[in-house]
Amino acid sequence: ITTTDKKSLLLSRLLLSILLLVSTVHRSITLAFSSYPLSTHTMSNNVDNLTGAGDGKFHFAIDRGGTFTDVVCRLPNGQEVVFKLLSEDPQHYADAPTEGIRRLLDQHDTPVTGIDYSRGRPVRTDRIGSIRMGTTVATNALLERQGARMALLTTEGFGDLLEIGNQARPDIFDLSCKTPSLLY
Repeated sequence: ITTTDKKSLLLSRLLLSILLLVSTVHRSITLAFSSYPLSTHTMSNNVDNLTGAGDGKFHFAIDRGGTFTDVVCRLPNGQEVVFKLLSEDPQHYADAPTEGIRRLLDQHDTPVTGIDYSRGRPVRTDRIGSIRMGTTVATNALLERQGARMALLTTEGFGDLLEIGNQARPDIFDLSCKTPSLLY
């Protein structure tokens, strides 16, 4: 394989990865606002809770799964609050991570500052110190063979790229080798 062929192969793989990512998680980028919390739990076993330490900002760690979205928030006083809501509830909100942030700010910041975090208004970010987010949505879509239809564009001669892969198999010279099916 020439250097040009290797570059084309890498670019094709990169394009496929981007297409998969964009097509399966594009809905989680939108912003929407609502109410109706599923559950809220305050953690009491955190060392910072005992000392009252905090930096005056809200810090969010969010795990968006296929069914539920978990939001952990360190409040400005150092206390941590855990909040869980449905990952998809289109009648109430379009984006679960944004909704979780909005609800926690509305519950814990509005009484102190008077800032309005009601539905339909942009969330003010000056009180937010950090947002960290992870998701398994794209991985689950691949494993469950669900997701949006897409196309792979390659340069001439690379149409069978996904089927050929990188030839990684236990015995490279075994002509009757059975390869696993493609994820999607």
